[in-house]
Amino acid sequence: MENRRIRCKICNSLKEGIILNHYNLKLCLECFPSFFRKRVVDTIEKFKMFEKSTPILVALSGGKDSMSITKALKDLGYNIKALHINIGIDGLSEKTEELVSAFCEKEGILLKILKLKDFIDIPLVKLSKVTKKPVCAVCGMLRRYLMNKEGENQTIVTGHTLNDEVSFILKNMLFWNDDLLSRISPVLKEKEGLNRKVKPLCLITEDETRLFCKISGIEVIEERCPYKSEVYDVFKGIVEELNNNFPGSIIGFYKGYLKRSKNFYRENDDQVVLNSCKKCGYLTLADLCSICRLKEKLLEYKHG
Repeated sequence: MENRRIRCKICNSLKEGIILNHYNLKLCLECFPSFFRKRVVDTIEKFKMFEKSTPILVALSGGKDSMSITKALKDLGYNIKALHINIGIDGLSEKTEELVSAFCEKEGILLKILKLKDFIDIPLVKLSKVTKKPVCAVCGMLRRYLMNKEGENQTIVTGHTLNDEVSFILKNMLFWNDDLLSRISPVLKEKEGLNRKVKPLCLITEDETRLFCKISGIEVIEERCPYKSEVYDVFKGIVEELNNNFPGSIIGFYKGYLKRSKNFYRENDDQVVLNSCKKCGYLTLADLCSICRLKEKLLEYKHG
């Protein structure tokens, strides 16, 4: 997304701006932030995510997506708090914690920081070996558990963008993972023991979150997580190329998927029965939740 001299659609001024090809829209840099915030509001209202007074907990990672949605919701006057989980990557996690702390202090946003080592004091790499799962998968499982515990009686907001959602759909369609495909939605409704989770950026691209942060003067973490899945990058690259070559294609695809998935997976909506974990009470399909099973494996590992 290159800056160029354009006539802004909003203020009608001839000045430096950008062309959003997927909207067929020219905007100056001064008007873009208000356009971005309006897109956020429109998405919240379209999918009935939450009200102005709803207690909201934003999952704040320090990347451009979570920082942009936190700033936008704060500017719009929503009732937000932020949660950052320090996952314990040497150097990177400390830098990220300092960055999100400074951001929230500047913006006047209440921030809570959890450290993964205070929950399970074992490096992610070792956890990966014990569970025989990728580091990224184990990390995600732990973060979701902590986020749900911390978000009790609140609506949890994540920074998943349109690019993320379409990448996830394409990946799971390629391998026909129906279980995951059936759960794709801008809103995951609350159930007893599980909080409502929403994605206000689901119709907004990563190019837009990046530009919003740049114009707003928000410093973000650019360093790549060393445990990030290469498969994830492949599909993200495909989605970005599709949107560059066929502007508007990915948003059309995503909206079309949401419409059609109700027919594909409607039988699964109310058939999944969740039980309370026998140890911690967390909702799960099995007798023990994934975290308690992980703790049992760790005990077996320690005792040989």
